[in-house]
Amino acid sequence: MNHTIRLLRTIGSPFVLEQELPGNKDEALQLYAYAVKNKIGLLYLEVLKNQGKLEEFQLVSNYEEEQKKHDEQVITAKRIAELLNSCGINYAIFKSIMPFIATPNDIDILHFGSDSEYKRAIEIMLRSNYIEVKGEADAQQCMFHDIRDGCCPKPHPHDKDAYDVDLYQKATASYIIYLDKRKLEKHITEIDMSGTQIKVLTPEAELVTVITHSVIPEQLFTLFTYYATLHYLARMNPEEISQFIHIAKENSVTFPVRAHCSLNAELHHVAHGFIPQKVEEVLAGLGNEANERKSLVKNNFKMPHRHSWLTVIRALLEKTKESEFRKSVPKQAINMLNPRLAKWVISEVILRRKRETY
Repeated sequence: MNHTIRLLRTIGSPFVLEQELPGNKDEALQLYAYAVKNKIGLLYLEVLKNQGKLEEFQLVSNYEEEQKKHDEQVITAKRIAELLNSCGINYAIFKSIMPFIATPNDIDILHFGSDSEYKRAIEIMLRSNYIEVKGEADAQQCMFHDIRDGCCPKPHPHDKDAYDVDLYQKATASYIIYLDKRKLEKHITEIDMSGTQIKVLTPEAELVTVITHSVIPEQLFTLFTYYATLHYLARMNPEEISQFIHIAKENSVTFPVRAHCSLNAELHHVAHGFIPQKVEEVLAGLGNEANERKSLVKNNFKMPHRHSWLTVIRALLEKTKESEFRKSVPKQAINMLNPRLAKWVISEVILRRKRETY
């Protein structure tokens, strides 16, 4: 049995009660390394902790380290939310607060105000114990590092940690707008995180965002997005699932959502013997994507799974229905005349076709 199926059966799913624990320390350590690669290291260790197996598998220190990073990131999310709330900034934290225990790469924030208000938000952060991390990042993104408690700045923008905050004026990959924030703004809600009110997207809109981001800019399907999908869908009632499908259609991302959910269905079926009814409902509303499923099976369910060029291109072609996307394409082309940006974009494309995780 390969690592993917073994790991899925160890963790289980919101639709499965049974868990098959590792047989020995060596297997447990191998599965932990595989879980980390798929951005679910803490989720895996939490399962072992609940079963009283951390000490037996010599993973206590790993759990403590993962839990510390998670706790620090929660503080990062609360601090930036409190700051933005106090200054009347219109925002939503997205792709960063999951319905299961997880520590994403950083805290991502989508700003919903004007360009001048965006500049004001940047200035406020710079005056409030945040330093800007310079890099050849997306054109509509500003990266910050929370230097609370005297934390030292990072030497490189790619070294993401629990103190990092990315502020987006638009949901872009370089200049390409893959989600129109004007359509997402009506889906803002609030959650309470240990006494702090945090603005986020509704679960339906958040799941659309997580999936679209994994397909278009990142081009990788990880077990992180697999579990995000299962946990979000498990909490949705039929009306909310219909709303999820509607938001995918409204944002012209039905193909990436279909491809992603097809992979979810295949993995859950091979690991647990069935496809959850709520995943079936999504596929009934959007259709099934056989090519991605065949590719996953052909690669023996290796995870993360790289989306094919065809999937990425079809996702981009669907986006041409939207004026914001269409206007961003020539803007990208014009800015590519800058040799420095062109070099960065080309290197990023090559990297994303080679890397095994992100």
